[in-house]
Amino acid sequence: MLKRDEKTYSSLVQAVASLSGLFSSSECAYLDSRFVEKLFALTTGAEDLGRDDKSFDAKLGKDIGVGVKTFVADGGRNYKVEKIAEFTSLAGNGFFKVSDPKKLALRIASARNERLLSNANEYGISISKCVYHCLIRCPGFALVHEEALDLIDTEKLFPTTPRGARKASWEFSGTTLSFSDGKSFYTFSRAKNVLMKRFTFDFSSERIDTSISSDPFGMLNRLVGRTMRGESIRRVKNLKVGRSAELKPGKDFVVLPLYSTRNGEVAPKSGINQWNAGGRERKFGEAYIPVPRYIHVNFPRFFPARDKQFDLILPNSPQVLKAKICQQGGKALMTKNNVDLGNWIIGVLKPHSLQGGADGTVRVRGSGREPFTRNDLLRIGSDCVVVRRKVVDGRTTYFAEFGTVGQFEEFVLLER
Repeated sequence: MLKRDEKTYSSLVQAVASLSGLFSSSECAYLDSRFVEKLFALTTGAEDLGRDDKSFDAKLGKDIGVGVKTFVADGGRNYKVEKIAEFTSLAGNGFFKVSDPKKLALRIASARNERLLSNANEYGISISKCVYHCLIRCPGFALVHEEALDLIDTEKLFPTTPRGARKASWEFSGTTLSFSDGKSFYTFSRAKNVLMKRFTFDFSSERIDTSISSDPFGMLNRLVGRTMRGESIRRVKNLKVGRSAELKPGKDFVVLPLYSTRNGEVAPKSGINQWNAGGRERKFGEAYIPVPRYIHVNFPRFFPARDKQFDLILPNSPQVLKAKICQQGGKALMTKNNVDLGNWIIGVLKPHSLQGGADGTVRVRGSGREPFTRNDLLRIGSDCVVVRRKVVDGRTTYFAEFGTVGQFEEFVLLER
């Protein structure tokens, strides 16, 4: 089990569970998924990533990624199938239009692994240390269950029934495809483009007794005026919530597309493909984030003046990088050593690219590296970068993180 403040965890689960009558008539306590994510962050000191639409809901310590799940144990069974990934953008690009079920399983597994590695590289997370933290709701109690959050072993895939029994041949079961890698059981819904995983737990795991008040509104009335003290206040003040909450577009953050706003495609020799430009020999990893004219026209004071350095922090490291807006028209956001920014971007787009010493090596012409395209962005479920501005210790600091597909367009519409 990951180390956490078990007493606070249990008492808050019991407190919220007692109010379940406000939302549900079930015998199982109603515990919202966001509450459980924030509870985990509160009692472990983890960074809350639950609002970031990533493979991880929290980052614990320097490199532990945590997927936080909460669900009801159906009918007393010791397992439950739960969604772990959704591939709407990738499916819309025809990636899963495969008639051979074995080939489809391989594509699904590969897409899941790429997404997981991509998010791990974005935040500096070690895949070997990742964990699922589950709070399982049962009538009268809740179970705390944890298991490894693994990559799918694509070399060991075999077909199964929806219940997990091994099958002799690959075939679809209606609109679903079930398979295993010998460690976990998965089901993919072709109708919803959702990957689900089977979580198997033990009823003798850590148990938290819960009771549901028959008078939840009366409880709320009695709670009015009560406040937390001391350590509890400090923890809540330090708890990080979703980072986009209550931020003003254009003032606190902007969204920068990783593609050209003229044609929607990724430029093959500039931007995130700067390493592929002609002229001098370049390093694989040289890249910059395009800054559309729209940003300068509508938010001229968000970034410092062209060529003036500012502090930039990427989510995979606490290191403060020097960055600036540069090139003609201020069209590029670049770090002083642009490989620092480029390796982060490439590590997210193609997580295998930086393994085996590729980091920072000089690119050889004709080496077989292909420029990144819009399909690469759709594959990871992100086609933009969100840049936040915040005053830290009296100094303005910028923070970058990958956004979701279509977020730049939403940002533009929001400002109209």
